[in-house]
Amino acid sequence: MKSKLILLWIAIAFTLGIWSCKDQPPVTPDQQPPQPGVSHISGSVYDIYTDNPISNTAVYLTTSNRVDSFYTSSDGEFRFEVDRSKIQNTNATLVAHKMGYVTDSRNISVAKDTILSVGLGVDVSTLAIITGTVRDSSTYLYPLRNATVLLTVPGYVDSVVTLKEGTFRLLADLIDRDSVQVKLTIYKLGYHTYQKTFTIYKSHTKDLGDVLLAVDQASTVTHILGRVFDAQSRLPLNNATVTLISSLLTDSVATSYGGEYSFSINLQGLPSISGLLKIARNGYKPQSASFNAEAGKLSSQDFYLVRDTVTSIRDTSKSALYAHSIAFVGMTSREISVYGVGGTESTILTWEVRDSLGFPIDIDHRDTVEFILMGTPTDTTNGNYAAYVSPSKAITNASGRIATTVNSGTISGVLQFIAKIHRETDGFWIISTPVVITVNAGLPDQSHFTIGADFFNFPGYDWVNNTDGILVQVGDKYSNPVKLGTAVYFNTTGGVIDASGFTDRFSHAKVTLYSGKPLPKTSGLDSSLYGDGKGYARIRAYTLGENSVPISDSILILFSGVPKIEVDSPYTYPMPDSFEVPSRGSSGPIHYRVTDENGNPLSKDTKINVILQYTPPPLLSYNFNVTGDVDVTLDDVRERGLGNTEFSFEVVDQTIVTSTVRIPVTVIIKVSGPNGKKSFQIKGHMGG
Repeated sequence: MKSKLILLWIAIAFTLGIWSCKDQPPVTPDQQPPQPGVSHISGSVYDIYTDNPISNTAVYLTTSNRVDSFYTSSDGEFRFEVDRSKIQNTNATLVAHKMGYVTDSRNISVAKDTILSVGLGVDVSTLAIITGTVRDSSTYLYPLRNATVLLTVPGYVDSVVTLKEGTFRLLADLIDRDSVQVKLTIYKLGYHTYQKTFTIYKSHTKDLGDVLLAVDQASTVTHILGRVFDAQSRLPLNNATVTLISSLLTDSVATSYGGEYSFSINLQGLPSISGLLKIARNGYKPQSASFNAEAGKLSSQDFYLVRDTVTSIRDTSKSALYAHSIAFVGMTSREISVYGVGGTESTILTWEVRDSLGFPIDIDHRDTVEFILMGTPTDTTNGNYAAYVSPSKAITNASGRIATTVNSGTISGVLQFIAKIHRETDGFWIISTPVVITVNAGLPDQSHFTIGADFFNFPGYDWVNNTDGILVQVGDKYSNPVKLGTAVYFNTTGGVIDASGFTDRFSHAKVTLYSGKPLPKTSGLDSSLYGDGKGYARIRAYTLGENSVPISDSILILFSGVPKIEVDSPYTYPMPDSFEVPSRGSSGPIHYRVTDENGNPLSKDTKINVILQYTPPPLLSYNFNVTGDVDVTLDDVRERGLGNTEFSFEVVDQTIVTSTVRIPVTVIIKVSGPNGKKSFQIKGHMGG
């Protein structure tokens, strides 16, 4: 009996266990409550095209119960702390937004510490780009890092800090404007502030080149700068660590691509300071040197590092001495012009092939480098001459360097240029980072210079500040759009017009024509079409082409005035300004003119309606109508003539039964549109 009870209890427990398992759904990690503690969400925001950090980027972290925000530092870094005990789950959304860039949004988990790398792409549709390099004016050669560059645009201000190469890049969103005037301010402790005002254009890059800052002699700041070279090849060394040690400041910096370094020390009232500079780089023997610098002055010191061939840091195995990477050294010009327009048609590019430790390969390990061009300017269809590179392949020299020339063709656009090596030791392809070269279009060409207007006829004779858009399309002799920002100048014989416009990326320059004095009148026109020329203005656009040859085109624009209606009156019965329609008959053609006060056509969308009004006698039915030009909408026309200024209609008795009663009728001509309203009445009789 006892054993039966035990078996019964075991069966009940087993059944309850199965039931509880089936009744409990599985719990996913996202549904589990967060573990107590703090999660650190950090990372950096960078430009995906340049790999440079993006400062002042707004980063938003949205969790289940709140939204936090953070603006990135000059290094593009951000950081959040999330108290997991105060959130419902670990799901979150991270959004990075910066004006001029495409916003990045991603779902993340805050269950643990996370480091993110957020790349933003430039939104070029409404942008202008400002670039440049900040340098010391006394030496010119040395770039200034950590200089603050401030861009003031109507509506907002943006700033960046120069990189170790002294370079900066700012984006300005012009939104719905084609151009805007901006102010650039650059300042660095110990230097005079630099300011410049200039105009930027949508979809255009403004390269300021080298911006020179002068040392402030009255400043308490001293500047130490110099370059680091390879003692054997005499070539500059990048990424060498330069450390400055003094009683007021200890700092370090990695040398730029040109081997440059720079420091600024605020002496805080001291006349001078002494210290030590230490230089280190993998594969080289370290060096150090003392310095003495005075307030308000600049001291320069270069270093030549000797290669370390003793320590194990230098891998001298056979494979380590061969090509490992291809570094771009520079080019003579980043922008070239299409062939045959008088501009710079070629640029020389220099590359350096390096081994696994970053040293230039020597003559014993030289290799062949191939060059490839990509982009629209390489298209050879439709008889185009394509851009090309010469030589297309070559062997590195004793310093591991190679150079080639890119020559433009007849097509403008952007070229991408890469260098590559097929390493024969293992069959591996080494490919460089693409270099971008802009092939600008040629100068304006007369056969590709066209002027047009939003309206050939606009209400402007009797009004001030009515507007019309004037557009010019400018191409070069190869039918390419001319260079962005090409200036086109305008004048008018009537009203006022913007003095100049600048071509956009579609080769269009557009300005505004304003109505007002002087009232236009153009002589020498065909009088049958334009009368005495009153109301007609000649708009002229002009620029300069190759060899400063004038390029121009003009257009005739009608400044139309207030409406005027006139009716021809050839009728003698019963009176000259009326008509008589017999029973079941017609008035015959009645001609009328609708013009402005100068006899010219009215503007586009003017409506002309002819209406017949009468009151039939009681118990009688009549069918009287007007036919012909009785419902007209004008197009954008300048010339007089049929359908533009001259019209006709007939009054017709379409009654089936002959009418015996003479009925008075009225024809009303109504005009309405941009030029204003006007009406005219003609009396007459029908039937009888």
